[in-house]
Amino acid sequence: MKIVSVLNYKGGVGKTTLTSNIGAELARRGRKVLLLDLDPQSNLTFCYYTPDEWRKQLRDRHTIKQWFDSFRNGKPTKSLADIITKPAVVNAVFGEGKGSLDFIGSHLRLLSVDLDLATDLRGTNEDMKAEIHEVREALRFALANDPIPRYDYVLIDCPPSFNILTQSGLIASDYVLVPTRADYLSTIGVEFLYGAMHDLVSLHNRSTKKAKIAPPEIMGVVFTMVEFYNQHPIMTQQEYMNRVKRLNLPVFTNVMRHNTTLFGNPIPTSMPAVLKHRLNSQISIELMALVSEFENAFKTERALAA
Repeated sequence: MKIVSVLNYKGGVGKTTLTSNIGAELARRGRKVLLLDLDPQSNLTFCYYTPDEWRKQLRDRHTIKQWFDSFRNGKPTKSLADIITKPAVVNAVFGEGKGSLDFIGSHLRLLSVDLDLATDLRGTNEDMKAEIHEVREALRFALANDPIPRYDYVLIDCPPSFNILTQSGLIASDYVLVPTRADYLSTIGVEFLYGAMHDLVSLHNRSTKKAKIAPPEIMGVVFTMVEFYNQHPIMTQQEYMNRVKRLNLPVFTNVMRHNTTLFGNPIPTSMPAVLKHRLNSQISIELMALVSEFENAFKTERALAA
C-alpha cells in the first residue's frame, strides 16, 4: 500500500484537482484506491459528492471529523472503516471486478480541529504534548491496523497549512506529491516544505513509543495551470519551473496545463475530468500521461532498490 500526501503551503495550486484525477484514473486502471480529504475546505469531497449528497450521506456519520471527534486520551474510538464511503457514480464507470475508489470525506468544521484538541486536553504540559503526539501519529497507525481493505494507493489531500491535520497526513505517508503553479508565491514554499517534513519526523521519532519512521520522500513536483505558447510554457512560467528544478528535487515531466474545465468551474460535478471527457480528448490524454508517470515513479524506485 503506497500512501501519498498531496501538499503545498500555497492554496489555489490545483492540489485537489490533481488528487481527484490521479485517484480516478488509477481506479480506472484496475487499482484499489482510497482518497482521504483532510482539507476543511472539502473541495475534494465535492469532486465526488454533490453538496446535497454530502449533507444526507456524509456530514453526520462519514467524514474524517467524526474520527477526530472520537479521540479519547489521544486515541480514536472509531475505526476508519466506520467512515469510508464508496462514491456510486464514479465506481459505476469502472465496472464490477475492476478497480475501485473508496473515499473518506472532509467537513468544514475541521477548521477548528487544533483548537478543539487543545480544549479537550487536560493535565500537565508534558501530558498535553504526549497526547497531541498520539493524535498526530494515529492516522498512520489506523491505516496500517484498522480492518480496512488493502489498497494499492492511498492519496491524502492535505490542507495548505502545517496544522495537526497536515502533520497527521505527513506522518502517515511514505511519499509526498507537491503540486505548484509556476509563480513566485506557489514555488517559494517547496524548499521550506522539505525542511519542515524532516523537522516533523525528527520530533515524531523523539516522541514516539512505536517504531521510528523515515521522512516521507518527495516523489515529485507537478506544475499546474501551465500556459503554453507555440507548444512551450510561456517564458515567465518556464523561469520558475527552472528554479524549482535547480532545487534538486524530482520534477514531473508531464504538467497540467491551464484549462477552464479543470480549474475554472466553481460548480461541483461529482465526476473528475479524467472520467468525464473522451479518452482521446486533450484533457484526458495529458492527465493519463501524468498518471502513467506517477505510477512509473514507483516502478523506478523498485528497480533502483533491486
